[in-house]
Amino acid sequence: MRRAVSVTVWLMAGVLVAPDRATGQAALTPADSLILNSQPLKRLVLAQSLLRRISLLAAGLDREVVLCLQGTVVGDTALVGEFTMPDIVRSSVDAVIPLPCAPVTTLAVWHNHPWVGPDSSFGVRIPEDLCSLSQPDVRTVVADSIPFAVVSVGRVPQPIVCWWRRVQVVVNRHVKFLPRFPRQWVELPRLPGAASGP
Repeated sequence: MRRAVSVTVWLMAGVLVAPDRATGQAALTPADSLILNSQPLKRLVLAQSLLRRISLLAAGLDREVVLCLQGTVVGDTALVGEFTMPDIVRSSVDAVIPLPCAPVTTLAVWHNHPWVGPDSSFGVRIPEDLCSLSQPDVRTVVADSIPFAVVSVGRVPQPIVCWWRRVQVVVNRHVKFLPRFPRQWVELPRLPGAASGP
């Protein structure tokens, strides 16, 4: 039996209180509250074989793609081990437009960010900086009903995977980009045959 890598997603209660006027974060709307209450899943567990497959896939891509991650729910935990690929309308090195994943069977939506080097205009210095959600990513996650969003940084010797609960994205939906949260990312072992530097 293969072991799964447990990746626990945390939502700090402090972000759900009244907005801080200094930061300009908007108050939660009634629709936001419905979203928060309708998302009971708190943990995401990605099977080790799935992590290997998506990391290998991300390492070989020079443009973004989307996968619909599937599995089962046990209590407040999503156990994910398989994926399907939706039809892609458009794909480039820094954007992808897919047809939607099936909301009934999809527990997380994955996409990759190919590492092409530092980009000072976006504050990207190292591959770990690319494990984030852009404003278009945030809008897509908020508009959808899938409980988790997952990003892999590809074309790097050491694969990086990070994830967010949809409710975390809803609460932070006004940011220009949403970085990875502590304890919600993992750096995987070096891929076989990977180069020694990015």
